[in-house]
Amino acid sequence: MKSFAFRYESSVMLEAPVCAHSFLLRALPRTEQFQCVEWDALRVSAILPDGSMEEVPVRSRLDGFGNRVQFGSIAQPHTGMSMTAEGHVSQRPYRIGGTAHGMYSAPTALTAPSKAMLAFLRELKLDRSNKLASALLIASAVYERMSYEPGTTSVATTAAQAFELGRGVCQDYAHITLALLREAGIAARYVCGFLPGEGATHAWVEWFDSGLWLALDPTHGRAVEYGCIKIAHGRDSSDCPVNRGIFTGRAMQRNSVSIKVEEQ
Repeated sequence: MKSFAFRYESSVMLEAPVCAHSFLLRALPRTEQFQCVEWDALRVSAILPDGSMEEVPVRSRLDGFGNRVQFGSIAQPHTGMSMTAEGHVSQRPYRIGGTAHGMYSAPTALTAPSKAMLAFLRELKLDRSNKLASALLIASAVYERMSYEPGTTSVATTAAQAFELGRGVCQDYAHITLALLREAGIAARYVCGFLPGEGATHAWVEWFDSGLWLALDPTHGRAVEYGCIKIAHGRDSSDCPVNRGIFTGRAMQRNSVSIKVEEQ
């Protein structure tokens, strides 16, 4: 058993006041067989035009994937929103017993493989009777094939587009890996969460074999055992965004995120 403390800070700054702002967050960890949430807390504040801050009531529920969702609204004019989530989790080795719904074996709009990706998969010459070896080989191949370059892709970039570019961020690595795993007959799902150290949110992949979900981090070319704090999972990134919202008004926005995870 290992223990980790986390702190997630994020802000959305707007160039002009807006109102009627509804938001939906996934900022607090899931409880899983490998991960126990000892305690956590979330604070959301509106940044008012005069620079003052006003705390916003937040409600919570579970979404269709069992992810924890926090939501609320800001009625009055404001020029930003700040969020702070913190807490403590304990972890065993990353194993989740269960079953795999058929949706985790089917391609999605973001994970449909291209002809080039299918050719790439054939070149790997997988032993399809050995899912562990196949999953590790796919993750390693994606890690070797791609270059990590922020700013070259967006949340709308598909696995096929990122694969053709040969570069992207963790979301792209995860989408490509999902596409290849599913094409190889391995059920897989997208995961978002926090990495040990300091940085931003991260994405990795869970794959299914013989009643167990295991985890791979293709961005780093490795299996996951400890330290990756799981927030949410889904078929792809569109199922589990960390922050989504709408507001009334015309204003460009600037987002910032800071995350710190420390082993205790």
